[in-house]
Amino acid sequence: MAFFHGVKTYEVPTAILPPRRTYAALPIVFGVAPIHRLPPEDQERVKPGKIQIIFSADEAAQLYGISPQTDDFEHWTLSEFAYCEFSLFRVAPAIFANLFDPAVHKKTVSNETVDMSTGRGRLANPDVVGSLTLLPAIGGAPFTEGVDYAFAPVTGVITALDGGSLSGSASATASYSYADPSMVTKADCIGGYDIATGITTGISLINQVFPKYRFVPTIGLAPKFGEDPEVAAVLRAACSAVNVIFKAVALCDIPSDGPTGIKHYSDAAQYKQLNNLVHRDFYLTWGKVKLGDKLMRMSTQAACVMASVDADYGDIPYASPSNNNLQMSAFIVDGKEYILTPEQANYLNSVGIATALNFMDGWKLWGNRTACFPDVTDPKDTFITSRRMIGWYCNHLILTWWQRVDWPMNRRLAQTIVSSEQVHLNSLTAREALMGGRIALQQDENAISDLIDGIITFHVYLGIVPPAEQIIFNVEWDTDYMMNLFTGITSA
Repeated sequence: MAFFHGVKTYEVPTAILPPRRTYAALPIVFGVAPIHRLPPEDQERVKPGKIQIIFSADEAAQLYGISPQTDDFEHWTLSEFAYCEFSLFRVAPAIFANLFDPAVHKKTVSNETVDMSTGRGRLANPDVVGSLTLLPAIGGAPFTEGVDYAFAPVTGVITALDGGSLSGSASATASYSYADPSMVTKADCIGGYDIATGITTGISLINQVFPKYRFVPTIGLAPKFGEDPEVAAVLRAACSAVNVIFKAVALCDIPSDGPTGIKHYSDAAQYKQLNNLVHRDFYLTWGKVKLGDKLMRMSTQAACVMASVDADYGDIPYASPSNNNLQMSAFIVDGKEYILTPEQANYLNSVGIATALNFMDGWKLWGNRTACFPDVTDPKDTFITSRRMIGWYCNHLILTWWQRVDWPMNRRLAQTIVSSEQVHLNSLTAREALMGGRIALQQDENAISDLIDGIITFHVYLGIVPPAEQIIFNVEWDTDYMMNLFTGITSA
């Protein structure tokens, strides 16, 4: 050290570190958005291979071209999620990963005859991509948009303008390309790294959320695509090891319509087993929800319920989403209204499947158990509250203590970790988010060979709060109370 004469100061690391804050219910949603409605320069930031954090319905409209009031949720699945998240449940934020590419997922129509006898016609296909070529039915020069006609590409409506060449024509011939979201496949959803382009797409994008936004995604879902067992398996695997170290849960639907759909509640268990949907990080749902004329997947609303309940409980995921209100007016299976009795809904719960139940106080999400139940009985794995609470706490440990990796492994470091975590556990206990908690550095868990190799192990004990899944009252007729008949009776 160089010679010094005077006064110096040194900073000593604080003995207690505050925890890193996380979103308890930050969903990443893989789906299809109508980005062709955006100007070409704005489409680049939301094309496949990109993720975007969204905080409001206005942002969803501006960045993804979403219009929930008119979009077909069967195809535009990110529109469905945006409607549920921002309008029905009013929770935020969410990470969107769009799978639709207007340059790829489109079809071309040539020489389509459009009836213009009323001065107003409609193309057979809405959501036109690019330009429209409109010709006279009997041949001639093309009509000019803005002079001869007005065109709404989203609806496909053509309106003849007064004084234009189209005015008074009985018909016209149209050639155009239109967006076809049905061309987006499960392979697009699964995605992966493309060596040729150097672009990562699909579910693998979950690993880009934290590096880009510094938030850990804790819920993964792919409305519609997640009904495919292969997509569900890939999504679950990604959620179980986000960036290798973080934990999340996957929300997936058991299909209830189409050729592979389960049309009767009692068949759902067999479907689950045959397709190996039995992991602790799966939260499975069956059936669709309908509100007005809008049909939505149960997993979409379940994710929103989780976020809403977490918000009510201080952004800590210890309360169950079960028995909390869904935004729906009917339960739909195979396109028809379906009524579940409590006994039938409980059967689904008993095999690790959640659903919707209208029994008390309106429609509720019904089911506490993860998909590993009933084959696995360990409560840390079988309750969705346990999976999410343990995952949330583990994510907190990683986020908080990564800053101390590679520090000298001495008593100061060990005491800082133990003291700081105990303060945090005490705070969670005081809020009744935990029944109790403690952290210890135990000699029997730290072999000398590990310590000299730079490995130190702490043991955290968590008193997880289970949901009150059964509330039992023992009611007995106590005949001694019959003696009250004689109390206070007086002679006239």
